[in-house]
Amino acid sequence: MTTNKPSISLVSTVFNDVDGIRSFFSFMAHQTQMPDEIVIVDAGSVDGTWELLRHEACFNPQPWRLLAIQAYKANVAQGRNLAIDTANSDIIVSTDIGCTWDSHWLEELVEPLKKTPTLDLVNGSWAVRKEDLEGPWAFTEWALRGDHCLEATAETHSSSRSIAYRKSCWEALGRYPEDLTLAADDAVFSCLTQMAKVPRIGAPSVRCWWHRHTTLKAFLKESFRYGLGDGEAAIRRKDFALTGGRIALEVLGLLIGLTFVYPITPLSPWLGILCLAVAGMSVGLKMLKVRAATSRLRAECVSYPLLRLLLFTYGTKINWLWGYFKGLQRGAVHCRDCRRRLKAMSPQRYHKQLDCQLHDF
Repeated sequence: MTTNKPSISLVSTVFNDVDGIRSFFSFMAHQTQMPDEIVIVDAGSVDGTWELLRHEACFNPQPWRLLAIQAYKANVAQGRNLAIDTANSDIIVSTDIGCTWDSHWLEELVEPLKKTPTLDLVNGSWAVRKEDLEGPWAFTEWALRGDHCLEATAETHSSSRSIAYRKSCWEALGRYPEDLTLAADDAVFSCLTQMAKVPRIGAPSVRCWWHRHTTLKAFLKESFRYGLGDGEAAIRRKDFALTGGRIALEVLGLLIGLTFVYPITPLSPWLGILCLAVAGMSVGLKMLKVRAATSRLRAECVSYPLLRLLLFTYGTKINWLWGYFKGLQRGAVHCRDCRRRLKAMSPQRYHKQLDCQLHDF
C-alpha cells in the first residue's frame, strides 16, 4: 500500500525572531536535499513571527509542507517534542533559528540515515564564523574561544542546532526532558544517546554556523540559563566543582589576605601575604592564559581588550555558577524525572524501548 508519508521532517522552535525566520526559509530554499516538511513551534511571539509563519504556511507555496504551531509559553523542550510529535516522518532533522546553513547541510545529515538502516543518529558539526560577528563583545568571545568549532564525531556531544535522528530513537530515549526550565534539554538528550550507546556517527564538515550575541548582558543571561539547565539536570558537576572552587579560592584568598595582612598577631601578616599570593597567582595565570586572546582582540581594534576579556571570563563563569546553584535547588524538586532518566538509561533499556515500539506498530 502506498502512503504519502514524507521521508524527512525538519523541526525547530522560535520566539520573537521574525528576521531569523525569513533568513531560515531563504537558506532552506537552497538546500541540495529539501525536507519534505518543516514543522516550527512558536512560543507566543508578538513581533510578527507568528503572522509570518501563518502567511508562509497558507499563501507561499514551497518545495516542502510547512506546519506552523503556536504553543504559548512552551519551553524549548516542549516545543521540540510537540514539533517531533506532529512530524510525519521517521527521519527528524533539528536546528535552531538564528543560524546560517551551507547548501549541503541537510543532505550530509540525512544521507547516512537513508543509506544505513542500522544507524539511528547523526551528530552535525557547527561553528561560530568570524564574519558573522557584530560588536566588541561578540569579538571578545571569539578571541577567547576561536571559532567555537565542533567537528562532530560519534562521541562528541550533540546539539539540537545540527542533528538528525530517527523518530523511534527520540521516542526510545524518552523524548526531550520537559521538566527543565529553559536550557540543557539537548545536553541531556546527548548524554542519553551516549549512555544508551545509540548507533551514531558524526558529520564532520562544518555546514552550520551559530550566530552570537552583541552585548555583554546577553552573554551573561545565556550563561545563567545554561547553568540553570545543567544544575536542574545535575550534569557537569565536575565543571561546577572545579570552576566554583577556583573562583572561591581567589575571592577567599583576597578577603582573608586583606584581613590578616595587618599585624593582629605576629603571624597574621605572613598569613595575609600567603593568601594574597595564592589569589594573585590564580588571577595571574588566568591573565597569562588570555594573553593570546588579548592580542587577537587588539588586532580587531577593540578597545580595552584585557579588561573586556576579564569581565567576560569572570562574568560568564559567575553567572553560570549562580545558575547552576539555583538549578540544583530547583531540580531536586521539579526535575526528578530528568535526573531519574539519566540514571536509568542503558543500552539494554534503549533497545527494549525500541522493541516495544516495533511490537506496538
